Amino acid sequence: MENGLDSALFREELEYYGLTGDGAGLIREKDGVIVARVPWKNGTAVLKCFEDEDFRREIRNYDILRGCGIPTIEVLGQSERSILLEDIDASDTWRLGREEDFENPEVIRAIAKWYKTLHTNGMEYVRQHGAGMYEEWDSFTRENIEAIREKFSLQDSEGLKALADHYAELRKRMDAAPRTLTYNDFYYTNMVVRKDHTAAMMFDYNLLGKGNCITDLRNVTYWFSEENKREFFSVYGKPDKELELLDRITSPVITLCSAMKRDIFPDWAEEAVNELAGLPKLIAELNM
Repeated sequence: MENGLDSALFREELEYYGLTGDGAGLIREKDGVIVARVPWKNGTAVLKCFEDEDFRREIRNYDILRGCGIPTIEVLGQSERSILLEDIDASDTWRLGREEDFENPEVIRAIAKWYKTLHTNGMEYVRQHGAGMYEEWDSFTRENIEAIREKFSLQDSEGLKALADHYAELRKRMDAAPRTLTYNDFYYTNMVVRKDHTAAMMFDYNLLGKGNCITDLRNVTYWFSEENKREFFSVYGKPDKELELLDRITSPVITLCSAMKRDIFPDWAEEAVNELAGLPKLIAELNM
């Protein structure tokens, strides 16, 4: 099997940046995405090449974020098929995220600031350019609610019945809810942290999209203790109560829509089935 460093794509992108490839080292290769450390000026940089056109959206996503004033890793260069990035491992200022950062209040406050900037600045971008962007709520349809009922033999589910009965009002409130840019892929392996803990940010923007901010907040704070959740929201601010309820009501459907695509029911979808039982109460809290 051809090593990514020997591929025509990698060699051509090296040539684009005026590099020879001497001393290049493969970091990872998956799904046609080649990530390699390459010599650059007096140090090193990270070259990320994309064979698949769909994955090349990450190049555009860096442009979107920088255009919105949202901090990213420094971009040293880009083409239609690759992006050349600062090498965080060689940085005097930044380091890669660690699992113990989830227990560090300074880091938690720093990443809360990044998410606040993402969600605040991203709203204007979505207002102007978001019409064709994918969002998870697109999966919340009458047809999918019925398909979930049939696929997983949930004919007696009171939660699904409540969703069907109140679908029109739920959809009306969802359509009226504010949208923004959402990161959608939070984990410490996708995070960089200033060595003095005064700033943090996410990288790898393949899943950047449009949605409600609560989805991102749920993904982030899932990993935090209750005390550290309070630290996060002390910087980010208090989420909108109705938006939180809408997210809790719709998230089981979104999860089960993903599960329907699998040949075997995945373990991670079991919780979503259990959450259906609580939907009538949550819907009632919306005062519908």
